[in-house]
Amino acid sequence: MTHLFFTGASGLLGGQLLARLLRQGRRVAVLVRPTAKASGRERIEALLAREEESLGAALPRPFVLDGDLTAPHCGLSDADLAWMQRSCSTVLHSAASLEFVGQDREAEPWRTNVDGTRRLLELARTAGIDEFHHVSTAYVCGLSPGPIAETPSTGAHGFRNDYEASKHEAEALVRAASFLRAPTFYRPAVIVGDSRTGATATYHGLMAMLQLMVVIVRNLPADETGFRKVDLRLAMTGDEKRNMIPVDWVAEAIARLLADPRARGRTIHLAPSQPITVRQIIDYTSSYLNSGGLEFCGPGAIDDLNDIESVASSGRRLYEAYEQTDPVFVTDNLRELLPELPCPVIDEAMLHRFLAFGDADRWGKRRRPVRPATAGSARDTIPSDHVRLAPVRRSPRGPRREPGEDLRLGHGRRSPRARRAGRELQRGRR
Repeated sequence: MTHLFFTGASGLLGGQLLARLLRQGRRVAVLVRPTAKASGRERIEALLAREEESLGAALPRPFVLDGDLTAPHCGLSDADLAWMQRSCSTVLHSAASLEFVGQDREAEPWRTNVDGTRRLLELARTAGIDEFHHVSTAYVCGLSPGPIAETPSTGAHGFRNDYEASKHEAEALVRAASFLRAPTFYRPAVIVGDSRTGATATYHGLMAMLQLMVVIVRNLPADETGFRKVDLRLAMTGDEKRNMIPVDWVAEAIARLLADPRARGRTIHLAPSQPITVRQIIDYTSSYLNSGGLEFCGPGAIDDLNDIESVASSGRRLYEAYEQTDPVFVTDNLRELLPELPCPVIDEAMLHRFLAFGDADRWGKRRRPVRPATAGSARDTIPSDHVRLAPVRRSPRGPRREPGEDLRLGHGRRSPRARRAGRELQRGRR
C-alpha cells in the first residue's frame, strides 16, 4: 500500500480528516509548512494529540514533509521529492486560504488557492501521480442562480469576492490537467465547528457573527433578571437560509468517499439537507445570552442607525454579500454515495456548544502551548504503517463514540441554556 500525499492537514478540516484517515489504516504523508515557533512535525504532533484526546484512542503518525505549497516542487528537498516519487500514489489537496479579499493576485487568497494548486499539480506530474482529490468549495458557483448542479463551474455570473474566484480558478486548473485520471472534487458549504464539542480553529463566517453578537450584547446593561434588550434592526426577513455544515461531518464524509471507488471522477456537494435560518441563529444566540429585542425589517436600507446598529453594520461588511441569498446546492451524488451519513441539523444545543467553545477559547485569543514531537512521531523512526492503534481508553464520562456515530442525532442531549452547554464543553475538554 502506498502513501496518500495530503496538503492542508494543519487546518480545521484537515486535522479531523487526517485523524480519520489514520484510523482507517491509510498511510499518509503530510506536507506542512514550518512556522517561526514550530517545525512541521511539532505542528502535526500537537494536532494529533488533540485528536487523540477527543477520540480516546492512540493514532498512528503520518510521514511529515516540511515544505511550502507555493514554492517550486512545493518546497521539498531533492531527497523528499525522490521519496515521494517512490512512495506516493494519490494526492489529497485540502490546503486553502480563506481570505475574502486580496490586495492583488500576488497576495492571498490567490497565492495559495491558485498558485499553490498549480505548484502541487506540477509536483504530482513530476512524481508520476495521476489520482487527485481536490477539496474545493460549493461557492465556486459565485453569483450563479440555483439550484447549483454538481458540474464544473463556468464563472459566467461573476463572484462575490476573491476567495470564490480563486477557488473557481483552482478547480479549473485541476480539471485542465490532462495527466490526471478522473480527479474527484469535494465541495463543502460553510464549514463550522465540531457538532459534538463546538470546537473550531478559525473564527470566520458563523463564529465571526456569533462573536460580534456576544460583544454587542455583553456590553449592554442588564435588568434585575440578567436580561439584556438589544435595540437592533436587520434588513432581513429572518427566513434567509444558511448552508452551514459541522466540520466533523465533513471530515467523516470525505474520509469515506476517498475509500469509495464509486466517487472517482465525481463532483460532490457537501451541503445540508436542512439549512439553518438567520432567525434560528439569532434566537439560539439570544437564549444563550439571555437577550432579545432584535427586529427583522425586511430587505432595504435602514436609515438613522443607532449606536448598536452602527457597530453591527461595521462588523458585518465582510459577509454582506451573503446576507440576502444562499444558493440551493444539488446533492444527488452525496445522497447516492453516503445515504447512511446525513448532515447533522444545527439546532439550539449545537449552536450553544459553538458559543460555549468560543467563550472558553476567548474567541481565538487563548494561548496554546506547542507540544514537542514525541518518540515515535518522527518520520524517520516509525513509518505510519508500522504503528498499531492502541486499545481504546475508556473514560468516566462513558463509552467513546466512533467517528461519524450519532451524526444523525447531532451528538448529545438538547441544552437550551448556556450553562448546560458550558458543562458539556468542559466534560469534553477534560
